[in-house]
Amino acid sequence: MKEIIVIKLGGVAATSITPKFIKIVKEWQGQGKQIVIVHGGGFVIDDLMANCQLPIEKLDGLRVTSKKAMICVEQGLCQIVGPSLTQTLNDADLDALQIHQKLPQILNVDYLDQARYGQVGTVTGVSLDYITKLLDQGIIPVLPSMGQTEDGEWLNINADDVASQLAVGLQAAQLIMMTDVAGVKESGNILEQLTPQDVTQKIDSGIITGNMIPKVLGATQAVLSGVGRVSIGQTLYGGTHVLKGA
Repeated sequence: MKEIIVIKLGGVAATSITPKFIKIVKEWQGQGKQIVIVHGGGFVIDDLMANCQLPIEKLDGLRVTSKKAMICVEQGLCQIVGPSLTQTLNDADLDALQIHQKLPQILNVDYLDQARYGQVGTVTGVSLDYITKLLDQGIIPVLPSMGQTEDGEWLNINADDVASQLAVGLQAAQLIMMTDVAGVKESGNILEQLTPQDVTQKIDSGIITGNMIPKVLGATQAVLSGVGRVSIGQTLYGGTHVLKGA
């Protein structure tokens, strides 16, 4: 089985792909590695919601999403960020394919807590046939951080959740969570590594807060479920590495 690398791109990272990023991905493909990309689009969604005069509210690092806000989420991810990211990769001679309508064939999702978060979902399972077919053809699947319930309701899903669940399902060699910060910080310093025990302690003590909570929880779940290497940072190398621990 070929080595698989799952890359999660936060909204800023997804719209600012650098030549170095392209170079590394091409090198990985030249080594026979297969790449999957999951993207968010927070700041684009913020702008769309502001234009629609919709309130922006976050709880536990997650966007509270009304049905009206979900329209902005889908528009931002599938009509703005996803196409732009995919086009950037294609323009660099990387064969990438934006996934939208086939998401229900890949992600099984359900409401996280409808009363608390609204149209926010969690991934309850993955079906990998379509993804592995694309990977075997040398295509980079580009997935937005959303999914559809069995009843046909589109839900906003944290990109870290989607990426970690896919990485576990694919038993990826690496899960790289690219975000707008250099890693997990404590007292202003980047932590080089974290174990699951560290994560629990630092969340309980208020060191890890806000948007970083779902990132470290997703990273922890992934490494405990067999993903070889998990990192959180601004680049494809470096940042904070989440280790399985003892």
